[in-house]
Amino acid sequence: MNIRPNDFVLEIGSGHNPNVRSDVLCDKFIDDDEQRGGVIVADRPMVEADGQFLPFADKAFDYVICAHVLEHVEDPGLLISELMRVAPRGYIETPSEIGERIYGWHYHNWVVNLIDGRLVLQKNDGRSEFGQLFHTLAAKDKSWGKFHITHHNLFLVQYEWEGKIDYEILDEKESPLDLQSPQTIEKLLTSTFSNQTHNGFWLMFKSAVPRSLVSRAKSLLAKSRSRQTKTLRDILVCPQCKGEIRWEERSLDCNICDRSYPIIDGIPRFSLTQLNGQNGN
Repeated sequence: MNIRPNDFVLEIGSGHNPNVRSDVLCDKFIDDDEQRGGVIVADRPMVEADGQFLPFADKAFDYVICAHVLEHVEDPGLLISELMRVAPRGYIETPSEIGERIYGWHYHNWVVNLIDGRLVLQKNDGRSEFGQLFHTLAAKDKSWGKFHITHHNLFLVQYEWEGKIDYEILDEKESPLDLQSPQTIEKLLTSTFSNQTHNGFWLMFKSAVPRSLVSRAKSLLAKSRSRQTKTLRDILVCPQCKGEIRWEERSLDCNICDRSYPIIDGIPRFSLTQLNGQNGN
């Protein structure tokens, strides 16, 4: 990721493993760990919000990280428009179609490919041809785990953008990824071998370190950076109308549409599940 030293960074879907460079964290499911690999990490300013309705002012950030979120949402075009609204640059990561077909996640709504520099999305038909086989292999078989790590770009879409996100949503069921094409295979393998040369050792090292230790180390690094240039009070708006909000002791109240959002355990809760105006402690 091309994050500059002084960039103010938002991470959407930060979950249990936020990026060290993220200044503000945003996750839709703070209390629900079903669709992530561990307990939520809230070691820096955080809000609960739907990425399709971000509670941040226009261009509040310099860079936005959105990893493993796009495939989950109901309206990917809405999420993408919100990413471009709150930041001029960013990074998107999702499973690739290859990863989706091999592993299969029933809660993913979209299959994503990166074709000639463009994100191409199709509705996920829910196929899981191999059931839990490869999930189990990844957890128990060191040889498969090593293959997955050293060839991880086959299983991921990694897309960095500036100014505009180039994307397309297809209605057709036929995949745009032509794995019968020698040219397509050559591109995939060239990218794989290049990745092995540059990142192979580092990825293997990271995989050998316990996740709990990695999480603690990243949290300490994030705190040690201590270069916060804006506070949540500076950048938060109503996620629905984008109007100004009033900070109360237990809630945030919109000055325009009169919606009220609770503050629970110090975290503003903007998720659509909270739009009934419940208040928390």
